[in-house]
Amino acid sequence: MKKIVMVLVVLLGVLLLPVVYAQIPWDISDLRCGNGVRDRYELCEKKLNNSLCEDFGKILKVASNCDDAHCTCVPRVLKAYCGNNRREGIEVCDGNGEDKCSELGALMNVSLKCNPSTCGCAINESIPTDYSPKVIAALKNLSQVTSVCGDKKVERDEECDPPNTLCTTSTKEPGVCTQKCRCVKPQLLSEPTKQPEGGVEKNKSVSSPSVNELNASESLVLENTSHDEKLGTEVQVKPRGFFARMWDWIMALFS
Repeated sequence: MKKIVMVLVVLLGVLLLPVVYAQIPWDISDLRCGNGVRDRYELCEKKLNNSLCEDFGKILKVASNCDDAHCTCVPRVLKAYCGNNRREGIEVCDGNGEDKCSELGALMNVSLKCNPSTCGCAINESIPTDYSPKVIAALKNLSQVTSVCGDKKVERDEECDPPNTLCTTSTKEPGVCTQKCRCVKPQLLSEPTKQPEGGVEKNKSVSSPSVNELNASESLVLENTSHDEKLGTEVQVKPRGFFARMWDWIMALFS
């Protein structure tokens, strides 16, 4: 009776042991699991008919079906048997025992090698950075950041940055960067003249005076203003003398 009880306890303990091992690591198969597409590092995908589990079961000579939760196959490896250097059941490999990882890798078109600690396979190649949907979402959000004209960074819909600098237009011609970070030809920056009421010509551009002309004109105005101010100052500073004022009084007395 005691022997039967001990056997039942052992069997119960085996059944209660967690079965968490899979053919490939879950942290990789879970990345895209559930998106409706069987991706590179998945053996199956929920509600798809292109599961590799049946072929995988033929390799191990066991019945196998899709594990929708992790996009791998069931049954999973039981910890109680992993580590005895003998591949058995759903194990893909086990220490020095038989190794089926190369056959599974050929089925998935992925380079795999044995992981003795899980009796499954480790991916023997670099996982692309953009395989993770989180990385793709982060890159997408980064690309949608609003560009700021004037920050000296050509971003998104900007053609140049900063403004008021030379640039190259989309037609590979020299241009000037506008205040909205658009690269345009210099002649397009001229403003059209206003059409007079009885005018004949239309859309004729006015040539803006050069910087030297503006400076020369401004200097001339300053010189004339300065000269007039000097004359006015001289008139105010030099009053009439005493004898001149006396003569004016005498002339006014006899007039």
